[in-house]
Amino acid sequence: MSKFVTLFALLLLINEWALFAQSLDSIIVLNEVSVVANKDKYLLGSKIKTVDTAMLSIASGKSITELLNISLPIYVKQDAGGLATLRIRGTSPNHTAVMFNGININSQTLGHSNVSNLPVFLFEEVRVQYGSSSSLYGTDAIGGSLQLNNKTEWNKGLGLGIQQDIGSFGSVFTGVKAGFSNSKFHYSLKGYRSLADNNFPFLNTAVKDFEKNTFVKDTMRNASISNYGILQNFSLKISEKLFLHSNLWYDDNWHQIQPNMSTNYYGGTFEELKNKHLRVVSGLKYYHNKHRVTADFGFVSDYQLYQKDYAQTISTRTYKVNTNYFNSQFFDGNLNVGFSYSYLKPDVYSYSEGIDESRIDFFILYIRSITKQLSIISNFREAVVTDYKLQFAPSIGLNYLALNDYKNNLNIKVSVSKSFKTPTFNDRFWIPGGNPDILPEKSLSYELNSNYELSEDSWRFKSNLTLYYMTIDNLIQWVNRDIWRPENIKKTNNRGVEVSTELSKSIYSSKITSGLSYSFTKATEVKNYDDNSIPLGRQLMYTPKHLGNFYVVYAYKNWNFMFIANYTGDRYTESYKLLKGYLLLNASLEKQIDYKGHHLAVSFRVNNLLNKVYQNQYLYAMPGINYNFSLKYSINNLKTKTK
Repeated sequence: MSKFVTLFALLLLINEWALFAQSLDSIIVLNEVSVVANKDKYLLGSKIKTVDTAMLSIASGKSITELLNISLPIYVKQDAGGLATLRIRGTSPNHTAVMFNGININSQTLGHSNVSNLPVFLFEEVRVQYGSSSSLYGTDAIGGSLQLNNKTEWNKGLGLGIQQDIGSFGSVFTGVKAGFSNSKFHYSLKGYRSLADNNFPFLNTAVKDFEKNTFVKDTMRNASISNYGILQNFSLKISEKLFLHSNLWYDDNWHQIQPNMSTNYYGGTFEELKNKHLRVVSGLKYYHNKHRVTADFGFVSDYQLYQKDYAQTISTRTYKVNTNYFNSQFFDGNLNVGFSYSYLKPDVYSYSEGIDESRIDFFILYIRSITKQLSIISNFREAVVTDYKLQFAPSIGLNYLALNDYKNNLNIKVSVSKSFKTPTFNDRFWIPGGNPDILPEKSLSYELNSNYELSEDSWRFKSNLTLYYMTIDNLIQWVNRDIWRPENIKKTNNRGVEVSTELSKSIYSSKITSGLSYSFTKATEVKNYDDNSIPLGRQLMYTPKHLGNFYVVYAYKNWNFMFIANYTGDRYTESYKLLKGYLLLNASLEKQIDYKGHHLAVSFRVNNLLNKVYQNQYLYAMPGINYNFSLKYSINNLKTKTK
């Protein structure tokens, strides 16, 4: 806590210096900073990407897995439908905080989220924040964060919508939504049902017909999925200063665990897994001039049943309280101070009885303009976790507006941040193998990025260049010591380059938009704490050096055509075999019809156009060419009159 207080005092000194500097220049104009629900503005030096609405629309009947695969150069390690995890900038799945309207919903036992169980249909906004951000989001956010958000819109009247998708291999998606809002009340309800047989044909490269000297043709078994869920959003404007909000999300997910190619062909023990999740976020927001106070309560319940064996259930409950005070004119800057408290209670068959945990985080976030072109952020978080030393996570960032005229805009950003990852319950308490002495993972990250925009009358160009360097120490990995157990085994260096461009041009009644993204990631082990580790300098497993995607969207009147290409480079497997990279091509065509508030969209999509044979994981089959037909209908003009 002493470091926390010392750095807060240092922050005040920086502010005093800034005030003195400001007095030297009477023409300085401070940028207005609004207090909004998310805290992204306090990540001034970090890269944040909001997924385009066109991509949200095309993937609305799919999971976050498919959305990220077609829109961003991020590696998602996945099978054909049941399990998928994120690996941002070469980090592990446990290093991405998955946020639902501001609360972390990662599993307390595993430490990550299965993104194949996160339906795009439920959310109005999907954002990816790259790089360390524990100063804002606490534990898990070493590699970055995935943010799933819902929006409150006033005075929209009554709206209704339905979506029906039918695709290859028994894929069916049904989504229904309804909402109402006036000047003081907002309510929306969404529900979905998603099914897939996943009985696709594939070339089985684990089984060879020696007489013909070819691999056998096979059909996938035991890879079915069945998911359904609802999401409810409620907001009430009690007065012009006081707001009440509540979000409730329930999901029921079942999938068969996809076998590897050999087991699929020769037979064996087929398995299944069922998960139930309840996530609730409720709170109050109070505004008064430059002041704002928020208080939020969160509840997350996770339940897992393996092979219908109730003697092996895994269940956790997490209670969260988060309070914030915002001041938009604190030393002519924007201040956020507060604390969050979490109480975690597991009910896991392989843990001892009586296990629970409390966590409390104190944080100070501050942003201000030093000059007309230069802004600075300084964030500090101190985390107190049962049985662990204090975890301190500071970050500092700068934003320099190098160019800003009626055509050009160039921002240059730099940030330095420290993050941490608290060991999961499984790491510490699993019997046998849990290690109560396991240390938290920690990282130090540096980032430099630039954003450039050029606008003319009928066209627009955007580009981004990001360089980063990150070290992760005390990396946790389960190793075989007669029994499997977690150990802090190594230190890694993750560094890379990310480049993206987008060009849009309007021509009469049409518009064409094209974009290209590429990421180079070098993630290597630089220090061993274990004699059985891989050789130093080798790329970490399932971390492609090269990732890229390219897209073209052509819109003519009410027609939309989209072409998407995604490349995933070579990866090392668990046994350090080299798994070859692959290029996937996808295309879609959509027709939209609008009439007196009624909206109808009909689309047809082809995935894996070239019928590419590929593996995302070693010896796990993926589908070839497949199709999806989608019909969406909505009516949004049923407004009520308000005074």
